[in-house]
Amino acid sequence: MRQVTIRLVIDVVSVLETETVTGHLFMFDNNRLYGSLDQNTSHLATAVAPGDQIIWSVVPIECEAYAALSAVDVPADLVEVTKNTYPGTNVSYWTGVVKKPVGDLSYGLTFELGTKTKTISTDRTSRLIDGNGVQRSGAETSEIAA
Repeated sequence: MRQVTIRLVIDVVSVLETETVTGHLFMFDNNRLYGSLDQNTSHLATAVAPGDQIIWSVVPIECEAYAALSAVDVPADLVEVTKNTYPGTNVSYWTGVVKKPVGDLSYGLTFELGTKTKTISTDRTSRLIDGNGVQRSGAETSEIAA
């Protein structure tokens, strides 16, 4: 079992201006050595295996802009997700426990943004992919990055 952290870096001002996350959401995880692909894009493919715990957290580019993840849309029979809040704050994050192999599973994210709380969702290009559980060597990692 691994803990896989997915950071969702979002340009809140640009999303509110354009009403789309396309080009304004940058996702990365800590699992590249185990097979994750497309780091720093909105279509991150996170490698996971049954038993892994996933943590999704939002980081707004603008420190004063409100951004929260309000939903992770993934089949409950494959990944059990739960919304959590850091103790003593109203800052939330989501966790998921992978129950079965996911294959190549696209999923959606819904954000609440700005002071008037606009809700906007992704186009489901983010994916969970089956990880092989074996750390890649430096040569394999270089090929992936190229």
